[in-house]
Amino acid sequence: MLESLKACPECADSELYVFMDEARNDDEAKQVEDVRALFDDIQGFKAVYPFPARMNKGMARSVIDGVTAVLKQHESIIVLEDDLVVSPDFLTFMNDALDAFKNREDIWSISGYTPKMDGIENRDPKGIFLVPRAQCWGWATWADRWETVDWEVDDYKRICKNKAIRKAFDRGGNDLFRTLEMERNERIESWAVRWAYAASRQNKWTVNPMLSKVQNIGLKSSESHVGWHDERHHVELQGASTIIDANVQVDEELVQAFKKHHDLSIISRIGYFMRLHNLGYDFVKRILHRS
Repeated sequence: MLESLKACPECADSELYVFMDEARNDDEAKQVEDVRALFDDIQGFKAVYPFPARMNKGMARSVIDGVTAVLKQHESIIVLEDDLVVSPDFLTFMNDALDAFKNREDIWSISGYTPKMDGIENRDPKGIFLVPRAQCWGWATWADRWETVDWEVDDYKRICKNKAIRKAFDRGGNDLFRTLEMERNERIESWAVRWAYAASRQNKWTVNPMLSKVQNIGLKSSESHVGWHDERHHVELQGASTIIDANVQVDEELVQAFKKHHDLSIISRIGYFMRLHNLGYDFVKRILHRS
């Protein structure tokens, strides 16, 4: 991730804030030390600010605390996790999009990642489009959007009984409310689904490039966020420049193609149900991975 980021021309003018969690146990201590050592003498950025945690926070708390801290000092932020690789024009696109859309109240965030979607082969590869789903693989937002998020999701019990709200949330993929259910029932730890839910409740949109500028190389690892069918999320970085139209409007054909990509198969929906209700999900998953 660092090497690909340093290939972006704007890197030399960018301030890098690095939030590093503490080890969960003694077995991980050496790995954490190795990661922290990467930033002892890192070059290529305007400034580097490392923030090593003194206790293990976990993914959700680390991201929320880190982004909140940076946005107390800056009006916008670009966020990357450690298993991502970016294209050389990633920072160009993100910075230009942040400038172009900062005053559009219907825009919630900018996404550098775009999945492969069927049926859009005739679209301009240099274009952008809007989706009703805030994403977390290389993204950006502004302080005034971030500070409106209710991280406790105080209206969760009400939306469980409100089909219209659930349907609106699932417009970005029918995995969204299911994921929120698991997060609220402490089956998973996710800041991202709460971030996406806040955008949906406010009827906000996320800007995507037609061709992805971010690739996730952690999908085949044993990380906790990895599911059963992650190969479908793999993209190749194209390096094509992107034309940012600040007046872009919602294209329902692209919204439907995006939703279709994220919608769960029957098997995946069964998996979500098993995991939510603690019905042997981890055992079945291990058997499937072995086969």
